[in-house]
Amino acid sequence: MSEITLAESITSDNSNVDGKDCTVGHFISESDGQRIVALAAAWVGTPYRLLGAGSEIGVGGDCSGTTNKIFVDAGFRYPYQSTSSFAAFAKKTNRFRQIDLAKERPQAGDILLWPGHMAIYAAFKSDSQNYDGKLVKHGVPKFNDIYTAFRPGGRPYGPFNSEMIRNDRYVVYRYYILPGEENCEK
Repeated sequence: MSEITLAESITSDNSNVDGKDCTVGHFISESDGQRIVALAAAWVGTPYRLLGAGSEIGVGGDCSGTTNKIFVDAGFRYPYQSTSSFAAFAKKTNRFRQIDLAKERPQAGDILLWPGHMAIYAAFKSDSQNYDGKLVKHGVPKFNDIYTAFRPGGRPYGPFNSEMIRNDRYVVYRYYILPGEENCEK
């Protein structure tokens, strides 16, 4: 019986960069997330107004509208989604991927989604004026970790603590650079 070769694998030289386009995609980096957080800081003081896609820095905005505008301004585009449509949009488009908090921690720029509310995870440093620490829940100091807008007539857009604004759990989503996009090659 003679030997038959079914396949052969050859590795190209490292100088050959043909065919090395981004075909899988990847999450945004921590530094990309910090850019989102820096843009969120510019919205601090913007009054809460239920404007959705019409949210405007310094004029008014709600949680979903401000989040969308900040991501778009940071170069991470997605069509406006309300809090009620965001999870389905993420699942359908893969534009955002859910992060398993049992396996990894949120990173700057992640979206925290509750029923009817969303926020941008900010991971403030302890020397930041936004870190705060004056908040106490069950005798334990809590530190600000998000930027968001919520409640008509409440505090304007700014830093808050995710545990102090809601008692229910949130789901974390991270922006995903899709194959073929301009900045996919990172």
